Amino acid sequence: MANPRILPCSTCKRREPHRWLTTAEKQVLREATGRKYVDDFLVCVAPDCGNLRTGFNQNPFDKPRKLPEPR
Repeated sequence: MANPRILPCSTCKRREPHRWLTTAEKQVLREATGRKYVDDFLVCVAPDCGNLRTGFNQNPFDKPRKLPEPR
């Protein structure tokens, strides 16, 4: 994991390492959310988490949202 950022996670309820999304994950998120710009999203890498957030917004969605599985 290159350069993880330690940020608060709304699912884990504590500060956990987060990483930027890969190109494939960004495409899956675009399709799942309808958003055109997803380059500012990070994913929590804590075991069994995968919660999404942006760099400045811990809860960018109405409910916590995990990274969708690729098709």
